[in-house]
Amino acid sequence: MSATQQGRQLSRRLDKIESQNRIFKVYAAFITLLFMAVLFMGNTAVLQNGQFKNITAHGLTIVDSGGEKLIFIGKTAGGTGLEVFNKNNKRVFSLGINKDESGSGFLIADNKGMPRIGCGLEEDVPSFAIANMDGKKVIGLGGGKTGYGISIMDKNEVERVGLGFKDGNSGFAIFDNKGEYVRGMIRQKDGIHYSSYVDDSGKEIINR
Repeated sequence: MSATQQGRQLSRRLDKIESQNRIFKVYAAFITLLFMAVLFMGNTAVLQNGQFKNITAHGLTIVDSGGEKLIFIGKTAGGTGLEVFNKNNKRVFSLGINKDESGSGFLIADNKGMPRIGCGLEEDVPSFAIANMDGKKVIGLGGGKTGYGISIMDKNEVERVGLGFKDGNSGFAIFDNKGEYVRGMIRQKDGIHYSSYVDDSGKEIINR
């Protein structure tokens, strides 16, 4: 084969390769555009509202636009329930059932995550509690089958005032800083009523 023929054959091969490259570029551009369209349509679908008849999951986490957790639904450290978080990732509200299923309730915390209000049901006994800024319970209210009452405590959770009703008897009591009874008023279910206080010697004095 002469040099001229070899040159022409090489030229034809180069032309064929160039033609194939042009076709490949067209296909590549088409595939890229198709992929971009699918991706765009997918993102648009995600941003739009949707309706679902049923969702089954072990847990569900809802986040904001920055990926920060806002709400969690599922298994928690204490049982099963729902938790709401603030922008500092502190739990400010929770609702659920205990791990041993002995009770259920809800809890409200401040912006530091400190529990401040709680309401629940434990072994068929409903209760409500309020805590101070240190998380110490200062007011408690609850009741069962035979009675119910309210207690007011100091910052050390020592009961200082109590009001209640049990088995037909009602009363009001004041306690010292150690939680010891010092004064109160009682009405028994048989109609007898009286007041009493504890003197300096520790003896209860009853006034009918």
